[in-house]
Amino acid sequence: MKAITATLDRDEPVEPVLQRDRAAAQTQEWIATLHTHGPMLLAAARAITRDEAEAQDLVQTTFERALRAAPTIRNSLAIRAWLLTVQTREALRVVRRLRRTLRFDPTVHELPVGGPDTSVSLELDEALGRLSRPIRAAVVLHHMVGLSVRETASALGVSENTAKARLKTGLARLREWLDED
Repeated sequence: MKAITATLDRDEPVEPVLQRDRAAAQTQEWIATLHTHGPMLLAAARAITRDEAEAQDLVQTTFERALRAAPTIRNSLAIRAWLLTVQTREALRVVRRLRRTLRFDPTVHELPVGGPDTSVSLELDEALGRLSRPIRAAVVLHHMVGLSVRETASALGVSENTAKARLKTGLARLREWLDED
């Protein structure tokens, strides 16, 4: 109300001030919505990239793109799937770009860093790390994040049949590797 009163005192039209205030309120609501999805995005990014710094960069990039796209997003119910799609495609794009410039030694293994882990989660983390990145991304998005097959396929930019094949392959390999241990 103070903003309106101050505006009226300066002889400005009320409508532009109200529109500006509505836009600011919508931006704040959008930021709050993004923050509620932050932990889920970070967990998915960690599982896909297997690198903490890269995962945090992906979440930051996803938030940046979401803020730019906020005015164009109409279905707020699908924001979770949209955010994961943006993040996953960015992760795969970065990996492709790095693969062209860097060669990685496949024998190097990262040890998980963080809170208390049980031997089962360490084994699962190691087995996930052995999966190829596209297969790991499908398994993480579908089984760990909880996206449907259709949403997983959309996030990966592949057909549903391809997503199903990656999920089947990933689960079969995980079962095989975890049963060996």
